[in-house]
Amino acid sequence: MKKFFIFFNMFSKFFIIINLLMFSILSIFLNDFFMIWFFMEINNFMFICLMCYKISKKKIIFFYFIIQTMASLFLIFSLLYSSFFFLQFNYSKMMFILSLSLKLGIPPFHLWMPLISLFMNWEILFFFLSIQKITPLYMMSLMEIKPFMFYLMILSSSFISTFKMMMNLNFKIILTYSSINQTSWMLLLIMFKNILWFMYFIIYSIILLMINLMFQFLKLSHNFFYTIKSLNLQLMYMFMFFNMASLPPLSFFFMKWLSIYNFLFNSNMYLIFIIMLINSFILIYIYINMMTLLMFFYSLKSKMFFMVNYPFKKTYLILFMSFFLSLTMILI
Repeated sequence: MKKFFIFFNMFSKFFIIINLLMFSILSIFLNDFFMIWFFMEINNFMFICLMCYKISKKKIIFFYFIIQTMASLFLIFSLLYSSFFFLQFNYSKMMFILSLSLKLGIPPFHLWMPLISLFMNWEILFFFLSIQKITPLYMMSLMEIKPFMFYLMILSSSFISTFKMMMNLNFKIILTYSSINQTSWMLLLIMFKNILWFMYFIIYSIILLMINLMFQFLKLSHNFFYTIKSLNLQLMYMFMFFNMASLPPLSFFFMKWLSIYNFLFNSNMYLIFIIMLINSFILIYIYINMMTLLMFFYSLKSKMFFMVNYPFKKTYLILFMSFFLSLTMILI
């Protein structure tokens, strides 16, 4: 009887994961918003079932359910409102964008994401930060949204997430805000109606999957900086995080470089371009700063202001080197 229950639990878990992936992927082959919404709700139901298997604190599952229900109600109400009146009202379109922003965690609708991610294990966190964002991003790509609205979402996702990452040492929260930051680059590509956003999403998901698998395999906690003693593991994590920070010549850098190239040839908003570059340099500084914690085992409380145990001149030397190296590769 015990073996039967173990087999049943394994079958249920993999059945849920397969359906979760299937409905997420199938939704990108549809053009009807009602069908996409229907597939997205099935996907959310599967994810909640997976959370019930892995998360012991049921209040967090109920909180996630309430957030998704609110966003889905706003979304379906806006779709019904525009369909009944046969007009694209600004009110219904605004409600549609706000509901998708809530699902994606775009600031100022982002505070629920780090709260929930704290109670997730690494497997659930991967699905939460990557797979669950496919359908809302695809729905964004199908809509006709004014550039001003896009710029507002891009800048809020970019700067608020970077500022929040500076003040944290919990790696689950850092990954959550990093996902919000990468959403800003995907929105930038979606604004130009380009399929590059999906390529960007796939590469980001692969990097996130490798990091989460290593954390799950080695059974590391969210505060792992003081627990890794092996030099080989330190180097592996260092290259993974540098890839996430899009340092050249790693793979994620080329996707950002291609995004910037696409932006320069499709828009004349050079101020947005400069702001996104500055934000990328700050993000590189944050990850390099985090690697100094990992490599040299400093006992620090903040990743931004760590002058107490680290020389003042070397801090700005690292920042300048990352800025200069990234700028050189982009200009080349």
